[in-house]
Amino acid sequence: MKKALAWARENALALAAFVVFVAVWEAAVRLARIPAFVLPAPSAILAKFLADIPLLRRHTLVTLEEILVGYLVAAAFGLLIAVLIVQFKAVERVVYPYIVASQTVPKIAIAPLLIIWLGAGMLPKVLIVAVTAFFPITVNTVTGLREVEENYLHLLHSVAATDAQVFLRLRLPYALPFIFAGLKLATTLSVLGAIVAEFMGASEGLGYLILSSTFNFEVPRVFVSLILLVLIGVLFFGVVAWGEGRLSWRRETRVRVIQTETA
Repeated sequence: MKKALAWARENALALAAFVVFVAVWEAAVRLARIPAFVLPAPSAILAKFLADIPLLRRHTLVTLEEILVGYLVAAAFGLLIAVLIVQFKAVERVVYPYIVASQTVPKIAIAPLLIIWLGAGMLPKVLIVAVTAFFPITVNTVTGLREVEENYLHLLHSVAATDAQVFLRLRLPYALPFIFAGLKLATTLSVLGAIVAEFMGASEGLGYLILSSTFNFEVPRVFVSLILLVLIGVLFFGVVAWGEGRLSWRRETRVRVIQTETA
């Protein structure tokens, strides 16, 4: 409760601005008598949300599954390939150019092909999410693993530290801020990838719900779906940021020990 009150005080200005924005939106729609299929009032959006809770729960769970599984696949492969790139020059020369080149292809162009090859089930959507989120994790991890001061490397090598010890005691702690920067960026890209995949071919999910509601002029439901996607992205980002905060003290402790040993 105390944390919630403290958060409310810190963000009082932003919350006040949001309340004013919603009030102006509601008043403008009512005064101008704008039809709900053009721009629904916030009250109409809330009413649609309350009426559609069972429907929204089902579609939200589908999209969440796509996002989480695709994100975990991207994180696992991104971290693994980043470590291989840093440890082995041959891997960097062979793999890295293709990783960069893959980002020049729009994901919206890949999605139909994956759906043709793999069907309209969960697998192609997970792969699209993974491909979308893979790049920032890999690039940021590679950058972080290389952001190590040379004197620290010389110190550990002088005491006959193995490559595994250098990685775990030095490279990884130094790389954590970069790794989490990539992981946080990938959270928003995962949401985007899931929606792109559902737009291309799906019978469930919030992306499908947005398309079907648009064709049926159910604009309040479109707004509800968009708000749910925003909430998913924000909460996902917050969870990863919380994890970063929990691990930051370990990084600082390890780096401080190495700095003391160097001095």
